[in-house]
Amino acid sequence: MSKLLEEFAYIFEWMEYTVPNLADRYNPGLTRQQIDNLVKDLPFKLSEEVYELYQWRNGQADLGYYNGECIVDFLFPDHHIAGNLSIPFWSLQTAIQKCYYLWQMEESNSIDPPCEGFHLWERKWFPIASMEDKTLLIVIGDLDPSPVYQIDFIFSQNPLRVYKSLTSIISTIAECCESELYTVIPDEYNEMFVDIKLDEKRQETEKAIYKKYNS
Repeated sequence: MSKLLEEFAYIFEWMEYTVPNLADRYNPGLTRQQIDNLVKDLPFKLSEEVYELYQWRNGQADLGYYNGECIVDFLFPDHHIAGNLSIPFWSLQTAIQKCYYLWQMEESNSIDPPCEGFHLWERKWFPIASMEDKTLLIVIGDLDPSPVYQIDFIFSQNPLRVYKSLTSIISTIAECCESELYTVIPDEYNEMFVDIKLDEKRQETEKAIYKKYNS
């Protein structure tokens, strides 16, 4: 088992311990052949880590109205600002659709840019997660391993954070779990839905963990 898959397994064990009635809201993983078929028309290659990610799980599933269990959007918590919501993980099909959509937006923008040198989206960027199409996690095509950029869509040329690889971002999250840096937040009725966020008081510790895996 790779380091990436080991860290995924640890995070899910931690989630099940922290939220005992957790519902696994992720789609089953794809086969390598299924991934090959889906990405064959992309103008770049995705890294082995991205293949591992989508073989492990294929993004978040729509489970309807919670199915009576807790739903946790946690795989990619937003560490840039403590207390922010998690960044939902897209299925490969959705990621590809979004990628083409963003390319089209960039092509339209290039015809009449708001200012000289402005770029909305780079050709080899591939999004894997997004919070309301505002904060995105992207990997870079033709790089293996690929860094992971956390970007603000409006100011995409200045990443909020850069992780060395998918393994490094997941290792950062796993150690934050182990170090008890997250706070479990119930919904307003204190019933079914919870979120898990970085404790604002532990932000400096999280920064040290980030540097450990990404310097």
